[in-house]
Amino acid sequence: MTLRRQTTSAAFWQILARGADRGLRFLASLVLARVLAPADFGLLAATMVVAGIVETVSYLGIDQAVVQSKRSDEPRFLGTAFRVLALRGLLIAIGTAVLAPLAAWYFEEPAVLKMVLIIALSPLLAGLENPWMFVERKNLRFKPISIATIAGACAQVATSVGGVYAGFGAPALALGFVASSAVTTAVGWILVPKRLDLAKDAIAAAELRGFAQRAAGVPFLIMLSNSAPSLVLGRMAGLPVLGIYSLAQRLCSLPSEIALPIFGTVLTPAYAGIREDIPRVRRIWIKTLTGVSLLVMPVVSALVVLDEKLPRVLYGEKYAGSAGLVSMIATAALVSSVMSCCGPMLWGLGRPEIDRWTLMIRVVVIALVAPFAAWYGGATMFAASVTLSLLVGLAYCMHASRRLLGAQRREIVRAFVPGALLGGATLALSAMVREGCVRFAIADAWQVVAVLALAGVTMLASGFALKRGMAGWAATLNDERGSLLARC
Repeated sequence: MTLRRQTTSAAFWQILARGADRGLRFLASLVLARVLAPADFGLLAATMVVAGIVETVSYLGIDQAVVQSKRSDEPRFLGTAFRVLALRGLLIAIGTAVLAPLAAWYFEEPAVLKMVLIIALSPLLAGLENPWMFVERKNLRFKPISIATIAGACAQVATSVGGVYAGFGAPALALGFVASSAVTTAVGWILVPKRLDLAKDAIAAAELRGFAQRAAGVPFLIMLSNSAPSLVLGRMAGLPVLGIYSLAQRLCSLPSEIALPIFGTVLTPAYAGIREDIPRVRRIWIKTLTGVSLLVMPVVSALVVLDEKLPRVLYGEKYAGSAGLVSMIATAALVSSVMSCCGPMLWGLGRPEIDRWTLMIRVVVIALVAPFAAWYGGATMFAASVTLSLLVGLAYCMHASRRLLGAQRREIVRAFVPGALLGGATLALSAMVREGCVRFAIADAWQVVAVLALAGVTMLASGFALKRGMAGWAATLNDERGSLLARC
């Protein structure tokens, strides 16, 4: 199979998996929001911060190391990776449990203790993941990965919803994450039942250790940036406000989380395979910027127009939040989507330090601005500070990426023109639809339906426009002398 067909197949399976995963979780949130209070979702967000801190501090990048290694198909190399993953999972579980009392004290909520102890089981199960799944990713065979992801999502939704209706309350949300880890790990072994050689391999251990040293700090910085709402809002504004913010954030990031895997997960191993051909990498990166802007900007425009009406209609009045909150979170999601085009390219080229500096800039700006913004302006101003940090980080990341690839400024500006025009048109039309509905006293629910339908039509049109562009990406990835994978 040529790399073009492999890339197309991988993109299909990733979009299917991510769409099913995020779609199921979204539908579950619609059901659970009617039963649980905002404080329950804030409790979950606070709990996940604790697990995230321990997990990212101990990040070793084993999956990325396997993708880039020339020994990735050797059972002994993967056996070494499995032993490291299993030990790391055990240590994460212990560390998370140890931090449970501290988390309960920080958030001034005793219920956090029980939630954290439940979540501690999740990394223990995830540490038993089949490392052959990383090889499937390297070879762009995403079918088993996607099936495992969908199975995990189904397990999480079933456990969470069933547990809540059985009377377990917020702890059912934590149990859902544990069930997801267990099922995802089990399905991975069922679908790719290949053997491992667990004998010691000093060379393999040294290779994994070397990659971990180069990647050190990046996931922790990502966690600090993404966990800022929990760490700041959860402490300063309380868990109910954090719950409203986290649901709004989940809602605004839904479209980009479904659409972006084709530009991120799928292209990362492809970038690694052609990293010696910088002009080709530059062409793919520029086209990726265009594709992301075309897909995300129309949806963000619709979210900005709907603002607090959207969570009010979908989740209920108690989740409406302050005016401007959804608009600001949607803007932050747009900037984050554009920034996500750089990360896979930088990792594929073996330059994770640029990504690390970008994240450090974001964390510093958030640390300097976010607490004051939350104190004086509440959730909306806090979201504005997050957007500011993303913009500053994006400026550095784009500058470093441009210099690395030898791209010209006008190429980058031109890449965003189609998305900006489409987003601007969607914004204007959505505003007209909303005002028309208001004038004729049409209910908020129908306003949401009308604006989202318009955004959906716009996304469909952009999807058709991207169809030819996707062929162009795949053609760019192809080697004229044959399959790139065969050449490697």
